[in-house]
Amino acid sequence: MGGDLGPNISLEAALASLERHPRLTLYWVGPQAILVPLMDKVAEKQAPLLQRLHIIDAPHVVEKTDDLMVILRQKQTSSMYMALALVANGKANACVSGGSSAALMALSRHLIKMLPGYERPAFASHIPTRKGICLVLDMGANLSSSAEQLYQFGQLGQALEASLQQNPNITLKLLNIATESGTGQTQVQQADALLESDPKLNYLGYIEPQEVFEGQASVVVCDGYAGNILIKSGEGVSNMLARSFMADLANSDIAPEQIEKVMQAWQFKFDPDRLNGAFLLGLQGLVVKSHSYASATALQYAIEATQDYVEMQVAERLQEEG
Repeated sequence: MGGDLGPNISLEAALASLERHPRLTLYWVGPQAILVPLMDKVAEKQAPLLQRLHIIDAPHVVEKTDDLMVILRQKQTSSMYMALALVANGKANACVSGGSSAALMALSRHLIKMLPGYERPAFASHIPTRKGICLVLDMGANLSSSAEQLYQFGQLGQALEASLQQNPNITLKLLNIATESGTGQTQVQQADALLESDPKLNYLGYIEPQEVFEGQASVVVCDGYAGNILIKSGEGVSNMLARSFMADLANSDIAPEQIEKVMQAWQFKFDPDRLNGAFLLGLQGLVVKSHSYASATALQYAIEATQDYVEMQVAERLQEEG
């Protein structure tokens, strides 16, 4: 139904996406008593878009405090459960959710199922680097992962990025505290050996955190604990630098129009809204997790990225890889 900022944000993002993409149709899953009045207030010029926005009544919602077993057994009429069921039953091509990450992963595994041969899904998302973008996984679905699971993340990550970029020469690295052999946790060293032994992977060894942002790999594999810290630390440093940069520019003799030009280029390259939406990789269907605090613009980016995944048949290609 929506993230922390409520259903108004979801409606704004949905209408913007529908306006930009004439072939797109969306299901808005949530309590009808809440969603219908919001649709009734849509401006007249946007009213025609509502013909491609269909409400699916889901009287309950998954709360962040809900126990996973309670969600699985007692919340089958929740918005998250019903949205994922649409994908599982083939009635929707994908699901975008701003709800609880743990609940989304558990329900996705329960309803959509894993690709054969893969144990657990991973959140995969792009981050900006000095050379472009980099796909990082896992970013929080699993706080700890075995060597075999990290190896599987490598397989999935390379397949996804090769599909998205239409480039078979994807470079894959494993996040570690150093690049020398024999360093890091036991499962990381074991995963290194597994990745190295697979001739189908373009695996180039370990990568340190600062090297990720230098763009030294197309895909970086790690467990969800390390990945979540990596991305949030990167966002924090980026925001700090942006604010300091703006303050310095404001106190300089540079003309305001020049400052605006520089900041527009900066914002386009490093704006986290533009890369909102983490692919829950390893499932037999397409599920994308939006930030729970996403703005309407950020959620729109996630919806439109998901549409791109659908049109590129990414889920189908991953199933063929599996």
